[in-house]
Amino acid sequence: MLNSAPIQTSLPRISLIIPCHNALGKIGRCLASLRRIDLAPTQYEVIFVDDCSSDGTYQMLQDQCADVDHWRVIRMGANSGSPSAPRNRGVVEAQGDYIFFLDCDDEILPDTLRLHLAHAQRTGADIVRGHLIAESNGAQKVLNRIQGWSDTLSKAERISLIVGSQSTTVCNLIRTSLLRENELFWRSDLRMGEDTLFLITVLAAADRIEYIDHPTFIYVKTPSFTPSSTQSYGNRELRDHLTVWRGAAAAMHPLGIDYIALRLQIGLQTALHSMIFVNRGDITDETFHSLSVFLNEYRSQVEAFGFSRRLKDLIEIAGRNDPRAFARACRPRLLIAGYDLKFITAVVPHLEQIYDLRLDEWSGHDSHDEQASRAALDWADLIWCEWLLGNAVWYSRNKKPHQRLIVRMHRFELGRDFGDRMDVDRVDSVITVSTLFLERMLERFPNIPRYKARLQHNYIESAAYVKSHDPDRRFRLGMIGILPARKGFEKSLSILHKLRQHDPRYTLDIFGKAAQDLPWLMNNTEEATYFQSCAEKISNIGLEDAVKFHGHVDVCQELAAHNVGIILSLSASVRDFPCFESFHLAVADAFASGGVGLVRYWEGAEFIWPDRIILPSEEAIVDRILSYRSDFEAYLRDCDIGAKFIEERYNINKFISSMQDYFREKA
Repeated sequence: MLNSAPIQTSLPRISLIIPCHNALGKIGRCLASLRRIDLAPTQYEVIFVDDCSSDGTYQMLQDQCADVDHWRVIRMGANSGSPSAPRNRGVVEAQGDYIFFLDCDDEILPDTLRLHLAHAQRTGADIVRGHLIAESNGAQKVLNRIQGWSDTLSKAERISLIVGSQSTTVCNLIRTSLLRENELFWRSDLRMGEDTLFLITVLAAADRIEYIDHPTFIYVKTPSFTPSSTQSYGNRELRDHLTVWRGAAAAMHPLGIDYIALRLQIGLQTALHSMIFVNRGDITDETFHSLSVFLNEYRSQVEAFGFSRRLKDLIEIAGRNDPRAFARACRPRLLIAGYDLKFITAVVPHLEQIYDLRLDEWSGHDSHDEQASRAALDWADLIWCEWLLGNAVWYSRNKKPHQRLIVRMHRFELGRDFGDRMDVDRVDSVITVSTLFLERMLERFPNIPRYKARLQHNYIESAAYVKSHDPDRRFRLGMIGILPARKGFEKSLSILHKLRQHDPRYTLDIFGKAAQDLPWLMNNTEEATYFQSCAEKISNIGLEDAVKFHGHVDVCQELAAHNVGIILSLSASVRDFPCFESFHLAVADAFASGGVGLVRYWEGAEFIWPDRIILPSEEAIVDRILSYRSDFEAYLRDCDIGAKFIEERYNINKFISSMQDYFREKA
């Protein structure tokens, strides 16, 4: 169906074909670039082909075309699943002598059509190509520029330069009659590599091939924050790749061009990396056998490729036609590196079900066995730096181009300079554990661009906790970690004292190290004075029998064992770097054990915990706890609210899934 805009009375010289599907969020720059084209409107037409969008793209394009005589929009009868069928439909509808393909998220440069048309008319070219500008996060880079092009080159030399020097982008000026007379259409059965096969068959059929040293379009690379369907590789994609490689080799062979030697190394490397990083695991034995046959057929050329040891091993296994061994060898190699891995250790057994995994445990914030780290680096595909410390600096400076590096920052790193020293350009993403700390990280380290910042909350493995709903738990308060002073231990004593004035059953259990266990803290006069005053307060207000210290224990077991049912989070809000509370897992510990966590508001808590359990003052906390004394059902309701909340937001499987997604991203 065509729009109602009037059709030009004279035929255009160029038909610009733009396939679209659910493009509302990405077509704006393309539309703006079309309005800047400097070729006379009578000389070209724009044909949008909508592939049954469901987001209003077609209706928006109708509105756009209503104002421009030489624009029109066509709607496919049914969604085709790829741009190929819409491009073919555009060729059928085209009225121009030449066709130019453009993707709906790219920008054509103002003079492209004019220069390409003039060059084609002057040389009698069947196809004209230029180079491109790639734009990523505001930075632009020229790509696909060909060196050594001249009028004296033969057809085979021209094709070899294009195929060997350029990516197979869709933007070409092609004589319409060349496509129609040779029945050259886009392969709609392919979802990967169809652009390669189309370009090569067009080049093979063309009598005159031209290249102009001109940036044809801007390829706009938008950073993805969730993996797209194209960031997945499996049976269909491998089958498509094999079809394209064989088809390209067959099309170029009569011209005396060895496609395998010219281009396969790039394509095969892409396929192998995809089978490592984004493998769906659905490659059939039949398709794998086809890969094995192909690799053995071209063994001598493939063995000459400068692949890494990792890829050479995969090729050797594939050549033996051993799909089980190949699947095992394709498991991504994940390296977790850092000092004090306590916040990631519980995930390791789960990750080992997905990855081959090694640990590089550092001896300090900036100290490690460099020889061991380098051996681990040579082995790894994926690198996870736990903490933004010296580990992040070293791995960012030493990682290899094919490796993906993620750094997870917690809190205290904001008070160190490692983020300033990290080679951010070589880091794929930096993860923070809370919304507030994502913003604080960007404030503290302006060298980290926002597009590389990610939010991944801490996890809680609820199944590991012993749970209890003993009614007496509502009288047993607890704190998990009271160091340093900003954790608010003194406030907990005040709360306990007020509660015991109503009911002597209230007690307080302290889990974690005591002040005297940390020499550095006791050497700090302010800290030492604070905890001495807390000890005196316990004695002065008669809390000796009501406060118990348990030291460092496994809270998964001990909260229920000691019947602790209310965990207090009383930390101070601190704006100065490194700030203070980034997440406070103690609140999740409470809910996971069947109890309640109560937070005296600290900055950022509202982005992490339910409003119901965030209270404005110590007095409000006292009132809430006393309400539980008279209404056990209210206590159980808050327990249930928290348990459901952490299961929905912070369960360990969600953490692992996010971790996989971040590694799959193409930053």
